[in-house]
Order: sequence, then structure tokens, then C-alpha cells
Amino acid sequence: MNPIDNNIKFSLSIKDPNVIFFSYKHQFIKSKPAKVYVANVKATYTRCPQCGFENFSHNGHYVSRVSYPSANASEPVYLELHKERLICKNCGNSVMATTDLVNKYCNISKATRQKIFMHLQDDRTQTSIALDNSVSPSTVCRYLDNYDDLFRRNYHSLPEHLSMDEFRGVGGDFHFLCINGDGDHEIQQILPDRFKQTIIDYFNKFDSTARKQVKTVSLDLNSYYQDIARLVFPNAKIIVDRFHIVAMMTRSFNQSRVQIMKEYKKQSKEYRMLKFSWKLYLKHFDELEIKKTFFDRHLRKQVTQLERVQLGLDVDERLLNTYNAMQGIMICLKNHDKDGLVQYLYNNDKLSSQMKDVLTTFKKNLEIVLNASESKYSNGPIEGINRMIKQIQRTAFGFRNYHHLVSRVKLQQMRTKPNKKTLLEVV
Repeated sequence: MNPIDNNIKFSLSIKDPNVIFFSYKHQFIKSKPAKVYVANVKATYTRCPQCGFENFSHNGHYVSRVSYPSANASEPVYLELHKERLICKNCGNSVMATTDLVNKYCNISKATRQKIFMHLQDDRTQTSIALDNSVSPSTVCRYLDNYDDLFRRNYHSLPEHLSMDEFRGVGGDFHFLCINGDGDHEIQQILPDRFKQTIIDYFNKFDSTARKQVKTVSLDLNSYYQDIARLVFPNAKIIVDRFHIVAMMTRSFNQSRVQIMKEYKKQSKEYRMLKFSWKLYLKHFDELEIKKTFFDRHLRKQVTQLERVQLGLDVDERLLNTYNAMQGIMICLKNHDKDGLVQYLYNNDKLSSQMKDVLTTFKKNLEIVLNASESKYSNGPIEGINRMIKQIQRTAFGFRNYHHLVSRVKLQQMRTKPNKKTLLEVV
């Protein structure tokens, strides 16, 4: 029993019995101090693969230096493998010992490749991953190109609930994103653009049975997304995202507030009431504090949040009506009240012009707006994935290669959902 071999194998988690360590040393490699473990690799051939005879003779060793994972990136670890070579006395064919530690004709160990794969699932730059694993950034990019094979491509089934959106990616272009709107929200597809024909061509790859099984499609008020959903998913109910409904109303209310505010002088009390504490106007009415007071330095007195909002709304009747309409629609969406929602949409005589335009848009899309009021599905999960993609791009300082961006997104999806294999495909 060789104690050196046992200790090194234990510390490096190596179990190959054909690899026998007999020495170790410190050495400068690529101008860095490194640890080098020296081992012999025994050949296990009993018959010549060329002629089948059992007549071998020793023919020296082939020495290769293989990078191996290290706990300290400033002191990389290498394996100096002396691979035994044999020559057949019958046919002259030469064979060489192999090991599971590294692929043939490769000087990067499988353990290092696995570590790179795990690091690519984290929010890190590829350069820092390369430094930690003692490889070049181009090697990390080369491995990244191979990870598309890890994901299955299936054109025979689709989730029952889909969610669609887009995000800004390579070169400032918009890319189409589609996810499962229910369950684990795994990514279904990322397309290099958001052109209508590109999206239709992708979904037409699925047979009609799979497309007819889709029950709901959640999206924003982008008109051609609705056209696509109606064309490729004949049985699906289209649902506009409730977040976009609320965002459009709050944006129009803010525009109305600022417009009325500018009608008064900056030193006036009305201007200060509309200018400051503007976040309270956008807060849900039921969440406003009605008992606890705070000192408003602009009004110079103690008020509750509800009183502060009421004082500001009393400045203008149109603003009060606009606020009531916004809050009423928000409450109807929260309580799934379709009748109340219709009533607010069609009673808009004394509202600001900005809010009237928004409600007109909702009335033009009345069916999908009402679907949003009664459905539990929304674009919330896909907005979260958009945030994840933005963070990946921010960490990497942007991507020039679309396939590298998609691969990083897929690997991140694997880390957050380790028990799921995404249907994502690079196109």
C-alpha cells in the first residue's frame, strides 16, 4: 500500500485504480506557483485492439499535464500523468493507457469541466470563471457552446398556460420570450427577434393537437401578440396582464396630477399638496394608514396618510374623480368583480383626458381585460425572468453572441429549477 497515493487520492477525490501517484512538487507554470501531483497511469489492455493477440511489450510513457480543480485559485493544481504505452509484437500497433480523469487528447480534467459548468449557473463573468479554474476565457466560451445539447427539443407538447413577453438583449435588439405560465414557470422558448412571422413560424412547428391544448395565454396589450395567440392557439383564452392595467392607470393619474399642479404657483399650498407625498396617491386605498399620524412639513401639521391624500384630491374635482376611477378598477381586479369593472370603464364623463384615453384602450380590449379580472394567471413570473436576464447581462457587461446569452439563461434556469429540464432551444 502506497501512503502517498492514498493521501493524494483522498485529498483530490480520485478513485481510478489505474492512476498511481508517487510524487508531488511545487512548480512555476504560466508564471504562477502551482502544485503538481505526479502519477503513473497503467494500461489495462489484455489483447491488441488491432489483431487480437496477447503479445505486448512496454514502450515507454507519454507525459501529459492536466489541469485540476483547486481550492485556491492563486495556486492552481496540475496532474502530471505518465501514461504507459504498449506495442504489439505481432502487428506493431501501439496503444496508450487511458483514465476517466480526462478525455482523450484533452489537457483539462473532467472535474474542471464540471466545475466550470457549475460556475456558469451562477451570476458571474466568464473571465472570473476562467481565472478560478486556470483556463482561458475562450475555453469557457467553447464549453458554453456545447451546453445546448443538455436540453431537449420537443414539438409534440405545449404547456396549458403560456405567458409571452420580450426583453432587450444582444445589440439592443428585442428578443421574444415565452414561458410556462403555471407550475414551475420554466422557459419554453427564446427567439432572436420578436417579429410576428418568426413567432408564428415557431409555434407552427407544433402539431395542431398540441396547440389546441393551450388554455390561456397571458400577455401585455401588444396588439400583434393577441393576433398571434388567436391564430396559433384556437382554444386559448387571452389574458392581459393586470400589472400593465394598473401601470397604465397610475401613469395617466400621475400625468393628470402634474398637469393640474402646474396650474398653481410653486409657493402656493395647492402646489405643495400635489407636488409632494405623490407616492401616497398611487398606494392602494385600503393600505393607507388611517390612525397613525406623521408630521407633514409642507402642510406644517400632523396628518394621517388618508387625510394627506384627501387634502390633495380636494384641490381639483377632475383629479378626485380620476383617483376614484383608478382605485375602483384596482379593487375590482383584486376582487375579480367583472360587473364593477365594466361600470367604471363606461362611467368616465368627469375624468381627466389622460385617464379617458386609457379607459378607451381598455374598452377596445374589453374581452381580454375582463379575462384578467377573473383569472389567476398573469405576467408576473415572466417579469421575474426578465429581471434575471437583465442581471445576467449586467454582470457580463453585455453579450455580443446571442447563443452565449441564451445558454447562460438556460444554465441559470437549471440552477433555480434543478429538478426540471427546460424545453428551451437555441434558434
